[in-house]
Amino acid sequence: MPALFLSYSGLLGGAERVLLDVAGALEETPTLACPEGALAESARHAGLHVLALRQRPLELRGSAARRALAAAHLADFRRELSGVVSALRPDVVVAWGMRSGLACAGLDARIVLQHHDLLPGPAIGRALRAAARRADAVIAVSDCVARQLGVPAIVVHPGVDVERLAALPDPPEASAEVLVLGAITPWKRPELALDAFARAARERPELRLRIAGAPIGAAGEALLEELRRRAGQPDLAGRVELAGRVDTAEALARARCLLHCADREPYGLVLVEAMAAGRPVVAPASCGPLEIVDRTCGRLYPPGDADAAARALLEALDNGASLGAAGRKRASEHFALPEMQRRYADLLRPPTSDLRTPTSDPRPPTSDLVLLTVTHNSQSHLPTLLASARHHLPHARIVVVDSGSSDASARIARDSGATVIELGENVGFGRASNAGLRELSEAVTVLINPDVELLDGSLAALARELEAGPERILAPLVLRPDGSREDSAQAEPGSAAGLAIALIPPALMPRPLRRAACPWTDDAPRRSGWAVGACLVARTGTLRRLGPFDERAFMYAEDLDLGLRASDAGIETWFRPDARVLHHGSHSTGPAFGGEPFELLAERRRAVIEERRGPARRRIDDVLQALTFADRIALKKLARRDAARERRQLAALRRGRR
Repeated sequence: MPALFLSYSGLLGGAERVLLDVAGALEETPTLACPEGALAESARHAGLHVLALRQRPLELRGSAARRALAAAHLADFRRELSGVVSALRPDVVVAWGMRSGLACAGLDARIVLQHHDLLPGPAIGRALRAAARRADAVIAVSDCVARQLGVPAIVVHPGVDVERLAALPDPPEASAEVLVLGAITPWKRPELALDAFARAARERPELRLRIAGAPIGAAGEALLEELRRRAGQPDLAGRVELAGRVDTAEALARARCLLHCADREPYGLVLVEAMAAGRPVVAPASCGPLEIVDRTCGRLYPPGDADAAARALLEALDNGASLGAAGRKRASEHFALPEMQRRYADLLRPPTSDLRTPTSDPRPPTSDLVLLTVTHNSQSHLPTLLASARHHLPHARIVVVDSGSSDASARIARDSGATVIELGENVGFGRASNAGLRELSEAVTVLINPDVELLDGSLAALARELEAGPERILAPLVLRPDGSREDSAQAEPGSAAGLAIALIPPALMPRPLRRAACPWTDDAPRRSGWAVGACLVARTGTLRRLGPFDERAFMYAEDLDLGLRASDAGIETWFRPDARVLHHGSHSTGPAFGGEPFELLAERRRAVIEERRGPARRRIDDVLQALTFADRIALKKLARRDAARERRQLAALRRGRR
């Protein structure tokens, strides 16, 4: 499993943009676990795998009550991360930022702590130092940050795409725009920028100020209102634009100079971007800016001194051409993006060649492997599957059976280089899968849903094992979009395991009982009764001999039927948590049925169990299913949580039994 990046924040600030630059340049596509938001959206656009963690408040300081809640949120964050790390077992976990570093302390993984903030207080400082000492490596964005942390750290200054920014045109001759670029938050001191600009504008009335950035949280919103009031006062009226979030390159293209006002800036990526764009920089003489800006490319002033900032601004404007040219040169020599990416790649590379990932297996990847998927109006998810398969299993053939799609599914598959079989009508999952299977010549087949994403090359290891090992159906660990495990590997229906699950939710079971009753929770390979068909790996000949799917059924429980028939034929189904995929969810059945079709699901399960195991086992399974739903309804009621889904499931089961 390649690197796993963890971020407590879903915002897209400077630190998160550096994360994307680092992760996007790694040889193997990493996975990013973070809350939904601008960071997750940008990561998906960049081709990273994304797990959506829960949103949590960003504030760690304040009242005693707020601090207690922050500690509770961090503990909950740690529990969530522990499950993700246990499921993925990555070569390296990159804890991006202070909160991620605190939450990852002591996890069973190789931890690299990326530290890009100044410590907010002594208590958090002690906790973070303790976490840093337990990490395998610590990377800091500046010498200033490393010194304050007080533990051995490797300093890697974040870099920028100097060539792209250097290509920006010089600002128009008539431009007199001063730019303040960054999030609207109190520690950035944008109000000081207004005061300094007002002083400078007394001497240069043609100047205009543009403040570009979005507010963060309630404090940021309140500060934005303060800025609006100040900008409306007579000495600034008509001279200030509060632009909100803007594209960095677009903002720099208009600007003649960058003004920065944070008293204690840990680094200052925007300063480097401005230098690369040939814009002089005016910043406080403290922390990160002292490591970035010198007299050749900008002007520094005492932190918090508006008069000194105004004088520095006027001097920078008067020497803009020479300072800008020197800034480009300094950015190219000391802060170039490729060099930063190379250093991170070296630091995140596993320390030995004895890796757990199939992609590092010394044997060549198998070329006798095919991925078979069935599409029906699957265009929203199919490109992700195809791209991840091409990246992680480049030697495998992809076959797409299109079952009467009215969207662009077949065209997308064909354009990607996949073999496409168009059936012309929606014949159902089983018939479509069987039609594809008849056309395959490869030794091993991966049956995979179009809304699944490969996170690594681990399916290749399962294929190699099947080529030489016993005849089996192998089921990888299946992750939900939030990083939790799907109950994809199940015990025989109507068994004692079903009774255990009915009485006790898996999360509350003692570990030995959970391992016995809930195969999908195990961290070691183990036999199961059957496996959900989101992703199954087997010899092509095995699948053909088993059917593989009952064509009498249009949809649902085909995987249960396959598992039970395989068991009757002496072919074992094995859960393999050392391989993993990400399942995005019911891509076509949800819209088709207006939600989850509980009655159809219950009807199909009952029909398969009665046919394969007889009426008595079906009745036992009915009782266990009803007991499970009733138990979850009661527990959710006690916890004051919504149990509407379980009520619908129970109602559907009861209607089916009448």
